Amino acid sequence: MRASTAFVFVLISTSVLFAQNSGAITGVVFDGLGAPLPAAEIEAKSAAGGTVYRATSSAKGEYTVAGLPPGAYEFAVIVHGSRLFVEQNAAVEAGKALRIEARLKDTNLGTLGDDVFAAAALDRRPAPTGPAPRTLDGKPDFAGVWSPSRAVEVGKSEMLPWAEAEVKREGRAIENPTARCLPWGPLLDGPFPFKFVQSPSVIVVLIEDIFSYRQIFLDGRGHPKDGDPTWMGHSIGRWEGDTLVVDSAGFNNESWTPMGRPHTDQLHIIERFRRIDAGHLDYEMTIDDPGTYAKPWTIKLSATRLVSTSTPKTIRTCST
Repeated sequence: MRASTAFVFVLISTSVLFAQNSGAITGVVFDGLGAPLPAAEIEAKSAAGGTVYRATSSAKGEYTVAGLPPGAYEFAVIVHGSRLFVEQNAAVEAGKALRIEARLKDTNLGTLGDDVFAAAALDRRPAPTGPAPRTLDGKPDFAGVWSPSRAVEVGKSEMLPWAEAEVKREGRAIENPTARCLPWGPLLDGPFPFKFVQSPSVIVVLIEDIFSYRQIFLDGRGHPKDGDPTWMGHSIGRWEGDTLVVDSAGFNNESWTPMGRPHTDQLHIIERFRRIDAGHLDYEMTIDDPGTYAKPWTIKLSATRLVSTSTPKTIRTCST
């Protein structure tokens, strides 16, 4: 009995000591209208070691990121992949909780009601259940409207010096392609819903972003040898079991790759789509551009199928 009591005492003492040696960040997330926002992603990145600690806001918008070693942190609130609140050098002290109330700004994408908060609300809708459907020729059926979700895994990229300098260039943020009524690019890593229209020989992808669309040819053709570079490039696809593999090339250098990074006309993208069940889609993209990156790098994301198969009610508009 004494040994057991001593063991419990040691455990309690260790827990108390750990709590005293670490801190926390806590608070509430509010949306653009001042209402508590559920399911927001919270990140606290250590300025010292780069370690990232995560949490998710509750139904009342409340969150706590616990077990933080004392020091400075970059605190961020992410909604549907967009960093809507960032506080640099948030100071965490041992045994104390730093309170940050994050009040997010409106993020209208062009049409009233069409914003990141609306997209996040779509994420919270129940996804269809059951096995993935198939087309008449036995292939997985990707048809329908999909809401992209957060990145599952982001690989490490190594930008060349010119690209690093371009990303840091003052004023570049306002040159976002969509802010100038131009396509963001072929990758489905933005906050916009997208729709697959599928046939045996071609798949058309409609993207709610400046009325963008892509064609993925499945008829065995190759890339044109002397094709004109375009915003969305030229895409050809093939099936590897139940995975759709898409090879894209022939880009101009005007669009952006993930995280707002530039690219050259040497850009080559390999995408892999897999519908794992009725309501979920896995998406992987490998970006190869020897003019921008030291080596290829890969991002993995997921998407949730919206119940309706109609096009989104709100379409991004643009004024010049």
